[in-house]
Amino acid sequence: MQPSNPTDLAYCFAYGIDAVGRGDFDRGVAMWEECLAEDYSFKFTFYPGGPSVECPGPDCPVQEYESLAQLRAQFAQGNFKQEGYTATQHQMLNVELRSQDGNEAEVFAYIQANHFLPDGVIHIFWGDYSIKCVEKVGRWRVQREEITGTSFLKFQGSQVG
Repeated sequence: MQPSNPTDLAYCFAYGIDAVGRGDFDRGVAMWEECLAEDYSFKFTFYPGGPSVECPGPDCPVQEYESLAQLRAQFAQGNFKQEGYTATQHQMLNVELRSQDGNEAEVFAYIQANHFLPDGVIHIFWGDYSIKCVEKVGRWRVQREEITGTSFLKFQGSQVG
């Protein structure tokens, strides 16, 4: 995916994390290599006012990586493995270009993320997604990503037959 405008970057996040979520780590990294700036960083806050993680940084659980795209993928993969997810599906909703000034832009979207467990349970995460984007040499890239969880649901589903 080669983003042609700042809002495309929200979808780059979703496609990359879902590749990692279904076990295709290298594809997720390759997608994010196309979308992340050389000074990329991210902050994940589990719920408003709750604990957060900043990467790269001393408190980031991933300290060894070859690229920032690999760091992001290792962070996601570690969380998915810890929870036992077999696949994920992230949806970006109401993607909005909040501001643009020359080669800098801010994008906001809502995230709905479905995380599938082997027993049929689905963990559904809702959150706010904000990114600071920069354009260099005609290409938009994510410089800073912030995700803040707003709601979480453990969906049991139903048995048929």
